[in-house]
Amino acid sequence: MSTVTVDAPARSEVRSGLTFGGVLHSEWIKLRSVRSSGLTLLAAALMMIVTGLIFAATFGSDSDGANGVTDPTGVTLTGAMFAQLVVGVLGVLTVSSEYSTGMIRSTLTGVPSRLPVLAGKVAVVVGAVFPVMLATAFAVFLGGQALMSGNGHPSAAVGDPGVLAALVGSAATMSGVAVIGVALGSVLRNTAGAISTLVAVMFLVPGLGSLVLPASWRDDVLRFLPSNASDAFVSVAPGPNLLGAPAGAAVFAVWVVVPLVVAAVLLRRRDA
Repeated sequence: MSTVTVDAPARSEVRSGLTFGGVLHSEWIKLRSVRSSGLTLLAAALMMIVTGLIFAATFGSDSDGANGVTDPTGVTLTGAMFAQLVVGVLGVLTVSSEYSTGMIRSTLTGVPSRLPVLAGKVAVVVGAVFPVMLATAFAVFLGGQALMSGNGHPSAAVGDPGVLAALVGSAATMSGVAVIGVALGSVLRNTAGAISTLVAVMFLVPGLGSLVLPASWRDDVLRFLPSNASDAFVSVAPGPNLLGAPAGAAVFAVWVVVPLVVAAVLLRRRDA
């Protein structure tokens, strides 16, 4: 008579009747029950709206090149670069807060195989960030375009070529940055360290690279950084130094997936 061997984590999860749906529900409750999660997401939305409307309202007030703008959509989405940092912090806190309180031990005891926990955190963060930031992108776009049109500047409509893709791409980018935050929080297990790394990768490295890299191959390197890669598929009129939209999306996806894979491997191998 043959026997089937089931490892201890699997036996534990079978006994407890654990499903990924249960893990997902648990992670959603954690995210929703922490007041700072909602406030952080609200802060990201407000930052994007206020910044975008300010840029739209004051566009051209200090220059005479306003009528030559080629991307009115980009003007109203200017606040996205600041909102990215905020949603990235939300992603970090989703994981690092459990390590700081020791709650992660209970979480991983209940889910011995561990990887569903990481997948659940990614799913709830994306599920929270994407719809909110997509609605925010539409709101600031419509309000900003109305302001620009009222001031006599070029404006765009949702149906114009590339505009819808830019709005959806903006929300997708912020969701991706939030996932990077989740991965960094899991890898580093420290809130300050993970946030500092996120800021460095998304904001400091591109600026420093433009200063220290030789001009002959500066663009060839910087276009592969996550912030520039996302600009390639978020901009209606991307600059000549950026990748094409499909290539930019692929490169940005790599920046999201690789830290997540590292986080998954370390989560399986390290003690809680």
